[in-house]
Amino acid sequence: MPLLKIQHLSKSFEDKKAVNHISFTLEKGEILAILGESGSGKTTLLHLVGAFKEPDEGILLLDDKRITPPSEKLIAGHPDIKLVRQDYGLFPNISIRENIAYELRYYEETYRNKRVDKLLKLSGLDKVQVHLPREVSGGEQQRAVIVKAIAEQPKLLLLDEPFSHLDAVNKRKLKAEILKLIKAEEVSCIFVTHDVSDAYGMADHLAIMRKGKILQLDTPQKVYQNPMNQYVAEITGEVNVVSKEWLESVGVSDLLNVFIRPEQISIAASSNLKAKVLSLKFLGSYYEVLIKIGAQELKMFSFEPLIVGQEIGVGIRRL
Repeated sequence: MPLLKIQHLSKSFEDKKAVNHISFTLEKGEILAILGESGSGKTTLLHLVGAFKEPDEGILLLDDKRITPPSEKLIAGHPDIKLVRQDYGLFPNISIRENIAYELRYYEETYRNKRVDKLLKLSGLDKVQVHLPREVSGGEQQRAVIVKAIAEQPKLLLLDEPFSHLDAVNKRKLKAEILKLIKAEEVSCIFVTHDVSDAYGMADHLAIMRKGKILQLDTPQKVYQNPMNQYVAEITGEVNVVSKEWLESVGVSDLLNVFIRPEQISIAASSNLKAKVLSLKFLGSYYEVLIKIGAQELKMFSFEPLIVGQEIGVGIRRL
């Protein structure tokens, strides 16, 4: 039995369908990333799941029990679901430790201290526990918010753009820390993002959302390798969009669909398929190379610098 079951969930604002007949399930301990551009309905979906917004229609079940909507209770939300919004939500004038302990204020003191000690150590915040929120980094603040959210051991954690405030270095660190926390605490998680790099290496499943609908839901690898349309292909990474006719003209139509990732193209000196190098862009550990095969321009990656204007043999393979 899945932890979360959603069937035909919909929500409209005036004439706009923010969430349009969405259905999916989430297993216990699973992490689901929902990827979409701004305005796709991601945050509205989170608020519906967390019982902070009233659905127009649909079924929401947690552990096979109905999630009570806001209209049927005094305070919106669900005791076993925690939502972490984009703003940090820490009390500014108490320490990181006190912020976390506040979530357990109704628990017996010995248990509270033991639980806070465990979470601080697990999250790596034990070194900054006496600091005020403004005295720690953005990544540490975000970690503290997530630790607060899981302090009472919810069944489901909802994260709204958890990495949007962070630079690349802090983002990598936070992803690793969140993954460790979620797995250690055995909590299920749904997070929304507009940046696919947030999902890779963290999510068990990836849902692509657009105009209130989920277009594709599968493992990140399968979505990346087999996008159902151009929108899914482009939002999940660099891609060359070609025609079936062009694939046939270069003799690879039996191997590929019309969405070719740059890493599918490689230098093959003995290949009969020739390409001209148009430009070269240094991107740190590799080069992004723009090539031309016939009338078709394509991006490829190379670990070695090439010479603009040179002709190279290339091969195109399946992912």
